[in-house]
Order: sequence, then C-alpha cells, then structure tokens
Amino acid sequence: MAVPTAMAADGALVAKKRVAPVYPRGAERRKIEGHVVVTYSVDTEGKVSNVAVAEATPEGVFDDAAMKAVSKWKYEPPASMVDGARTKISFKL
Repeated sequence: MAVPTAMAADGALVAKKRVAPVYPRGAERRKIEGHVVVTYSVDTEGKVSNVAVAEATPEGVFDDAAMKAVSKWKYEPPASMVDGARTKISFKL
C-alpha cells in the first residue's frame, strides 16, 4: 500500500500530531503519483486553519486527501498566530 509523505517548511513550529493523508483509491489503482503543496495557518492554541492548495501535480487528484490530513494536524502553541506555513505532501507508490 502506498504511504504519502509530508515534508514541512513550517519554520519554528513544533508538530505534536501529524495525520498521514489517505492515498486516493482511484489514483492508486491507476498508478498515479504526484504531490500537493498546502499552505495553512496555525493559531495560538496550535490548531490548523485556512488550509489551501498552493500547487498540485497532477491537479485535482490528491488535493482533498492532502487538505483533510493537514486540517487534523496539531502543533505546540506558537507565541503568535502563524500564517503561511507550507507543507509538501508527496504521493508515491
């Protein structure tokens, strides 16, 4: 089974919980690989919000899986709201 990987460029943020995205069945069956770059905010409680796709290859295939996973992530509470955190999630078979 394919397991997506996440590489974060979220600076000084310290992850408490990262949920792996689920590889979409149709993409896995058709042996499609790709990646999604997701941007998001982290509030002073460590909760993720404002999740958006900044880049996706191929477009529209892995977007939902990546956004759902990142929406469930938690961080150590930062001193102030962090906008513009970015993560690249690769989907490889």
